[in-house]
Amino acid sequence: MPRLAVDVGAGTQDIVLYDEKIPLEASTKMILPSPTLIVACRINRARSRCKDIFLSGPTMGGGACTAALRWHLAAGLKVYATASAAATVNDNLERVAEMGVIIQEEPPKSVEVIETGDINIPAFRRTFDLFDLVLPGELAVAVQDHGYSPYRSNRMARFEHFAKAIKAGGGLEAFAYNRPPETMTRMLAIAGYLEERGFKSLFMDTGPAAIFGATRDPRFVDPALIINFGNGHTIASLMVEGQITALFEHHTSQLSPEKFKYFADKLCKGELDNAEVFDDGGHGAYIGSVPGELKSMLVTGPRRDIFMKSGILENAFPATPAGDMMITGCVGLLDAWSRKEALWRLVGAQRQ
Repeated sequence: MPRLAVDVGAGTQDIVLYDEKIPLEASTKMILPSPTLIVACRINRARSRCKDIFLSGPTMGGGACTAALRWHLAAGLKVYATASAAATVNDNLERVAEMGVIIQEEPPKSVEVIETGDINIPAFRRTFDLFDLVLPGELAVAVQDHGYSPYRSNRMARFEHFAKAIKAGGGLEAFAYNRPPETMTRMLAIAGYLEERGFKSLFMDTGPAAIFGATRDPRFVDPALIINFGNGHTIASLMVEGQITALFEHHTSQLSPEKFKYFADKLCKGELDNAEVFDDGGHGAYIGSVPGELKSMLVTGPRRDIFMKSGILENAFPATPAGDMMITGCVGLLDAWSRKEALWRLVGAQRQ
């Protein structure tokens, strides 16, 4: 059954059209600007024309589009937004309003309407039509969801989900959702969007998707340290017998090679404290257990060269599952879907 894997990051959205009849290496692939960059460009163009804007659509990742929105307001222009679109900026809509965003459900006259959302099915369909491809009815999507947290740091909420998944066994299935948790509002927004259009879907966070995808590199040997240096965030994880047992996450822009090595060394020793990473401006750390010895170290992500060239990652391999580093997260998504599908078949057989 053909399916689409979409890994939505801060800089790019990485897309793989998978068909089991075609080798993964020969699959149709696209590396496109991320939705937040696309929305940011549209806000910036409206600002260049001195146009007020109205944001309408599902909650999505902030980053670049939130920065563009702040610049728009600083230029003295008005920003209107529906409640769902405004939640892109902050879960606490009172804070969004305090920024100057006017929250309402209908656009006023003479404003430029800009659609929000991490997934754009009409755009996918038009692109596929150009190449006589059929958009499948199954989508696996990875986004970085901080979780609903209007009155405390969303970094804390995010790591509660990671800790829960590791406590549940830390396997691929624990990090993949057919129905996202109620607090994962970004995933839920995509789930609702796809459900309305008749798509079957599966969801993961971008970090674990990349970690599990990296294990498909033939040089992976368990137990391993696997690192994803993303455009926005870096996540390092210990993988033991196919399970994530410990991890930490930080903002890539705030990590020097030396600081990363410091945190990674402490993670591998089981000595890294969540508060130490959090207080440094990172997301946090969680350690369930650590192996006595690592057999391999794999590195992936679009920012990996910055750290590999520094010499701190001696003996590390650049992970290239299916020969392509940029689809590492998509490979993790596809593996998660296959694993979930096997469980569905098993449960169905048991019920019969």
